[in-house]
Amino acid sequence: MAKTSVPSTDSSDKRVVPDAVRVPPLIEVFAQLPDWRKARGKVYRLASLLMLVLAGLMCGKRGPWSIARWFRKLPFETRIAAGFPLGRSPAPVTLFRLLWDLDAPTLEAALRDWIRQVNSRLAAAGISWRIAIDGKTLRGAAKRGAQATHLLAAVSHELRLVLGQVAVDDKTNEITAIIALLDLLVLQGRLVTVDALLTQKTIAQAIRERGGDYLMVVKENQPQLLEDIRMCFDDEPLFGEVRGTARMLNKGHGRLEEREIVTSSALRDFLADWPGLEQVLKITRTVTHLKTRQTTTETVYAITSLPTEHGSPPTLLEASRGHWTIENRVHWVRDVTLGEDNCAVHKNGAHQVLAALRNLLLTLVWLDGYTSAAAAIDEYSAQPLQAFRSMGLTTGL
Repeated sequence: MAKTSVPSTDSSDKRVVPDAVRVPPLIEVFAQLPDWRKARGKVYRLASLLMLVLAGLMCGKRGPWSIARWFRKLPFETRIAAGFPLGRSPAPVTLFRLLWDLDAPTLEAALRDWIRQVNSRLAAAGISWRIAIDGKTLRGAAKRGAQATHLLAAVSHELRLVLGQVAVDDKTNEITAIIALLDLLVLQGRLVTVDALLTQKTIAQAIRERGGDYLMVVKENQPQLLEDIRMCFDDEPLFGEVRGTARMLNKGHGRLEEREIVTSSALRDFLADWPGLEQVLKITRTVTHLKTRQTTTETVYAITSLPTEHGSPPTLLEASRGHWTIENRVHWVRDVTLGEDNCAVHKNGAHQVLAALRNLLLTLVWLDGYTSAAAAIDEYSAQPLQAFRSMGLTTGL
């Protein structure tokens, strides 16, 4: 049984998407949204207001009050270029009403085609990536009694790009909501990673039907499957079984992390009721705190539809670790850098609208070539017109 060591990799300082990849301008999406406002007293275009909110978020502003103050202080040339009349800038209450009254499902539906085009163009450019799917609760809005505060998102491991998101009533409904999310994605030739809650036969089948492969964590919600996998690794390898191992070491933040994977093809036929299952996995994570020398060990099990020739132990070990990109590189950025959990704007579907705009922010940051959202926000705040240009603005709306 050969053992392979995998070097720790971090591509945070590298640009993944080539400059040749271009996506449709977002202003075209905003311009097509239905305007529910009465003509009387309407001063600003709906698309202009949405661009303003998104640009404000891109420049580090966290809500209507700070966005309105910031925009009022911009040079008049920038305000005119953004589509606002000379000498006029929207009051905070105008932006609040925009977020309160804009129908979140309508905005998300309008963005779906744009998201599909982003996915399709990246795929056509030959860019390969894995997809992590996980849920996130908007804690600030949830504390204030808002509805639909739990969101299910798909994020690229390598690109750290939000590929799609849908709202669900609560965490238990992720299982039904994921099908709608999968329809937004280009799965052909992609590996989809999910946590234990989403380890379901129907979801495995849906991924396979769309041309993708899966890597699913197995825990107590699938007790028989978990027991079968444990027994497989407790026994000696069977005749004809393909078993392999790989190991990964990472050092940082005052700790040493070792991950080791053991893969087996022994249950491929035995677990034939799981669509496309090819291998089962045992992943052991050992963390040593360098200062105290205290060590903790955790073992998790998983299944995958990748056969041994495509799903080598190093590949699967990297994919299992990469799944946490969605937590570390997206959820954390939205919570800490963008202040999502502390946002008090929650009336009607405002929290869902802002979540969609924050996802767009992360997408635009990546498509602009930045590898750090914080660094991008610094650049945008110094050159606000660059934020508007990222949405497709050239000389105005």
